[in-house]
Order: sequence, then C-alpha cells, then structure tokens
Amino acid sequence: MVRKWLLPTLSEVLAKAEPTGIDLLVPEFSPPDPQPASDRQELELKANSQWHSAIASVETLLLKSLPTPIGGAELTEETVIEGLLIAAPLPLFSHPTLVSQLQTITFTTPNSSRQLLPCKAKMGDRHLVRVASALPNRSHHFPIEILPTDPLADERFCLVLTEQFSLVVVLGEEDGNPHCQFSFDPDDLDLAWKSLRGRIMLTAPQHLSYLDELAAQFSPIEPDYRWVVAFSQSLLEHQPVAQLAPTQPTAEVPTKVAADVELIQALTHEIRTPLTTIRTMTRLLLRQPDLSPRVLKRLSAIDRECTEQIDRMELIFSAVELATNQPSQAIDLTTMSIGELLEQNLPHWQQQAERRNLNLAVDIPHKLPTVVSNPTILDRVLTGLVENFTRNLPSGSRIQVEVTPVGDKLKLQLQSRSEDDDTPTATKTDRRHSIGRLLTFQPETGNLSLNMNVTKNLFQLLGGKLIVRQHLQQGEVLTIFLPLSELGSRG
Repeated sequence: MVRKWLLPTLSEVLAKAEPTGIDLLVPEFSPPDPQPASDRQELELKANSQWHSAIASVETLLLKSLPTPIGGAELTEETVIEGLLIAAPLPLFSHPTLVSQLQTITFTTPNSSRQLLPCKAKMGDRHLVRVASALPNRSHHFPIEILPTDPLADERFCLVLTEQFSLVVVLGEEDGNPHCQFSFDPDDLDLAWKSLRGRIMLTAPQHLSYLDELAAQFSPIEPDYRWVVAFSQSLLEHQPVAQLAPTQPTAEVPTKVAADVELIQALTHEIRTPLTTIRTMTRLLLRQPDLSPRVLKRLSAIDRECTEQIDRMELIFSAVELATNQPSQAIDLTTMSIGELLEQNLPHWQQQAERRNLNLAVDIPHKLPTVVSNPTILDRVLTGLVENFTRNLPSGSRIQVEVTPVGDKLKLQLQSRSEDDDTPTATKTDRRHSIGRLLTFQPETGNLSLNMNVTKNLFQLLGGKLIVRQHLQQGEVLTIFLPLSELGSRG
C-alpha cells in the first residue's frame, strides 16, 4: 500500500527534480559495469555503501570550506556559526571544526531520540532552546522528533547550507528499492528545506524563528563547479573496497576481507554517532555555571572517554580502508616534523599511562630531524599503538619511549620496564581474540583494535616499518622506523 503524506520525503523531492545545465543531480552512485542486484539485501548493501561514501565526501568538503578554529576546537562566545547542517536519524560528524562551527539539527525517530537523549526528562527541548537563545553565536545541537507515521522516518539524509556550497544527500527508496541520491541544485535544496520546515512547524514550532533566520543567512546558492568536481573526486576516493573489482586476479581474492570492511564501516559509524551526541551534550553541560567539583570531574571524564572512543573508531575506519585499498591508491606523504607530533601527543600518552597506574619515561633528543610520512594518519596510528601497548601492561610498569636517528631512518621504540629494578617487564597474558581478518578484541577490557598485521601494513603505507618482538619474559617490544627527509638527513 502506498503511504500518503502531506509533505514529500527528501527522496521524493529529488526523484521529481529535473536538473538543467550541468548534471547536478546524480540519481544513483554506480560503479563501472554494475552487476544486476537479485534481491533487496544486495540493494541495501549497495545503497548503504554509497551513503557512507557520500557522507565521507561531505565531511571532506566541509573541512575544506570552513576556517580552522582559532585556539583549537573549544567553543567560545566568539565562535561564529558558519553553516546549517540538518541530518537524520543521528548526528553525522564528530570533527571538532564541524562541531564548533555548524549549527546542527537532527531529525530523530522515537527510538533514535531515546538513544540521543537518555536523560531527556532532565534536559528537554526547552533547556536546549534556552542554550540557543543565550548563546546566539555559539554552535550547538538539538534534536527534532519525527512523527511515527511520517515516511521521512525511514530515510537517512544530510542537508548542508553554507556560504561556500549547498548540498543534500538522501538514502531512501525509489520504486520500492533502496536508493541513494544527492544534489547541488538550489531548487532541489529549497524544496528539501521547505519539506523539513513543514515538519518542524508540526512538531517543534518553537525553533522556527531561529532556523528561518539561519536558512535565510545560508540560502541555497548556485554551485561553483569546483565544489561539484571536488565532491565527485572524493566520492571515488571513498568507494569501499567491495565495489572495486581488480582487473587481474590477485594472489588472494579479498572476498572475506571486503565483507569485513562493510561490517566495520557500519559498526564504526553506528558507534561514533551516538558518542558524538553524548560528547556534545556533555560539553554543553560543562559550560553551565556553578558546577560542583565532583560533577565537573565526572563530566570531564565522560567527555574524555567519548573522545577516545570516537578517535579509536575513526582510526579503525580509516585504517581498514587504507590497509585494504588497491596498491595504486597510495597515501600522500610529505616532509613533517616528528618532534612537533610527539610534543603534541606526549601529554595525552602521559594521561593514558597515569590512568592505568603506569609511568611514562621519554628519552627524546632536543632536536629531531624531519621525516617523510602523512602527519594526520601517523598521528592516529601512533596514538592507537601506544594505547594498545599500555592496556596490556601490569600496573606499576614503566614505559620507556626512545627516539633516535639510525642511518637514513628515525627509530621510535616502546618497551616496558619494572619500576623496581629497571628490568624488562612481561606483559599480561594476551587473551585478545581475532574478529575477522582485521580486528582483535580483548574481553577483559572490552577493547576493540586493529590487529598487528593491519597496523604493520599501515606503517608500510606511511613509508615506514613496524617490528614487533615477543619475549617470554620481556613481553612486547615495538620498534618503528620512519624514513628521514633529505632536509632532515642533511640537518
């Protein structure tokens, strides 16, 4: 039976659109030589993969278009909202630049709203409206519930309005089949906003005045072709491995690995989004006046734990994609300062060690040469590696971090030492279990991480090498080699 509703869904808005000029509406993300789908499950997997690729591409465009926040990711009274982001059924992004500069509205179903706001009775819409009113120039987030009978509840969507570009992405149905669409066309975006605005009028009219003002400020604009090209290129870069058919047989057909990647993509997305919402709400609470030291400490702990879990999921997601990509899709490597990277990360590593009753001892030369790698990915991989190393050490151990130039390489080594006699200390019994071919799980801690083979492959893609030595009494000794740049080797 066809459901009838007064307001169109966003899939219906885009399905009826007839773009003019350049083709700004792509009705389907199709890889070359698509294979016919025989059942709905295959279509759902395909549409979901397209959705994740599109959302990753939206994030790429937003990070290119928004200014870098001054003073880091912390929100201040001077933080200016640079755009409007409306999504469903959960928040989509956790990057500090996006969280701090975009006004985020989330359309939720009854189930997702309970997940988003477990303490809704204590922090309802009225409280959030007061936050919005009190802080007109500070980015914040609040949910708007969709009526249970509204067919929009069955869709995922992302509507972005900024001064640089406007875009809508929708995962819904067309002719009864799962379907993913996007559009830069201003007319489509205007209709999409009107469709959402009508629903806000029905369920949350108290927000209309504020959102109308933002929608007018960031009204849909004719797209610059460079943004359309950048989005299309990013779509290709974010295509999952399962859709990349090798031209020639490889030594090992990655059918199972591709299935693992699909699962990990869905898993990390579903974990990151509610954690991002919890962290956003926690940071709003942290800004409330007259918090007791006990409450402040606990809220800070929630913020820290959410951030660490989000970072871990982002590492797993990006690392698995990189580790399973085709050889031709190399990581961009550049000359970078390893000294600055270590200086930024050592305080965080120190905090991780202290929480586990470990001591971190660092032996780093005052001046380090530059190396060739990828700063962003190397930062994530090193942090994940140190975290996994510290999780598997007995309480009271001392972690020795040594960094030394060796020939044309820079050596970074981690080894645990006994606090009493400075002798190597064995790690705790390793009870980690493999999950598929990419992840490991530690039941005692609930820690999910990349397995060592994937981590080694990542260091190879980063231009370096990871060596892991297992000793019966000494436990693990991790040694990382990174290539020195020509400038660094001369210095």
